Amino acid sequence: MKAAISGSTGFIGTHLIELLKTDDTFQTVDILSRKQLELPEKFNVLVNSNLAEQKLESVDVAFCALGTTIKTAGSQEAFYHVDHDLVLAFAKNAKDAGAKTFVLVSSVGANPKTSNFYLRVKGETERDLEALGFESLIILRPSMLMGERKEFRFGELIGKVVMTAFNPLMIGSLAKYRGIHGKTVANAMLKLGRENLKGVHVLEGDQLRAFN
Repeated sequence: MKAAISGSTGFIGTHLIELLKTDDTFQTVDILSRKQLELPEKFNVLVNSNLAEQKLESVDVAFCALGTTIKTAGSQEAFYHVDHDLVLAFAKNAKDAGAKTFVLVSSVGANPKTSNFYLRVKGETERDLEALGFESLIILRPSMLMGERKEFRFGELIGKVVMTAFNPLMIGSLAKYRGIHGKTVANAMLKLGRENLKGVHVLEGDQLRAFN
């Protein structure tokens, strides 16, 4: 099988690539990137400064871990371009290339009708992906991502400290809000992407921990 990845240099994307290095299901992996990456032979890095224009050929499964923050993007408009427009462009290109399965990392609380801008964008992205009609659409909604990042985010560091303290208290309906390690989410992406599940499947954070 052949896979394609967008968001490969991010927190979850890097974990996913590490898992794919030793995975036998996918013999070839196309990676959309703005810069060249040093990876084993099975990875085909497609370098393009405009990710929306990058075309794909003969894809079975598309993995999308693309995302940013409003602070990093610089504005709400720039954030929307990355977390909605580029995700949809990748999905359309993957579908045109034959992809039957699309796996997306979204966020707990995603809702196209909420007043929270971040969660509304995530919800609109999920909604618009459903409209594309993939045979299998897997949406993962993790809460705060735990683990070491390449870049330092002070606010996220504080959040992780708080989350670590309160995680044991989050049970029942609150379980989906527990912090979760990025590698666990990447594990879920890979395993679910191989399952050929029909229809739309949304997994919250508490369900994702089963893939740890």
